[in-house]
Amino acid sequence: MDEAQREAGYVRIVVPLDREPGEDGPDDEWVWAEPLGAGRYRIESTPFFAYGLSHGDVVCASDTTDLPRMSDVERKGGHRTLRIAIDPRWTLEHPEIQSLLDGFAEVGCSWESMPPQIVALDVPPDLDVERVVEALQAPFDAGVLIWEWADPRPC
Repeated sequence: MDEAQREAGYVRIVVPLDREPGEDGPDDEWVWAEPLGAGRYRIESTPFFAYGLSHGDVVCASDTTDLPRMSDVERKGGHRTLRIAIDPRWTLEHPEIQSLLDGFAEVGCSWESMPPQIVALDVPPDLDVERVVEALQAPFDAGVLIWEWADPRPC
């Protein structure tokens, strides 16, 4: 996928993550973005760790490091981001998980995975969000997954 992103003219930008001192996890995330000029980029992937950021958002980033570093969201693109964590006893390849993800794709969502158990789900602006939440409810109730809004605001 990296080669296809590069061929499309996208670049990686660094998104600093809000972390409390001593908190586990990465300090930054890298996302694909389309350069728009004047230090502005359109996010072209779905973030796994960043909150308040979605596919299609236009961000400002400085070019002071090897990779541009995001400093602010200039304009929301209308998409929302959900993060799904699958129970460790399951994997992305499990038929029920694949069926759930295929269902999201059928209604217009896209998703990216971080095997074996993390999914970043992009909910486009024209999709009924309640439909997505309803689809997550049964697997959540069954203890198969947990989910959270990483970016519930479309604008």
